[in-house]
Amino acid sequence: MPCETAHFYPADSGALVAAALACPVCLSSAVRWSLDGGRYDRRARCACTTCGHERDVFLTPEQALRLSLHRTCPLDLTFHSPDLLTAF
Repeated sequence: MPCETAHFYPADSGALVAAALACPVCLSSAVRWSLDGGRYDRRARCACTTCGHERDVFLTPEQALRLSLHRTCPLDLTFHSPDLLTAF
């Protein structure tokens, strides 16, 4: 079984975090995830609600912390460009 790691920075917008957890089979962003693992092997258990594909995505401690903040409140899927934040 291949080892998949998440590709997002903890400070990334919610849209980029959701894209990192999107289904690699059908590319759907309709994915249910939950945090799992111990102290040293944090991972998100992801299940695609469109095609049913399930997988584990391994996380850094910072990524796990970011996702733990969204257990009860969903990710904000509005993309906020860093360039727009510094323009004014």
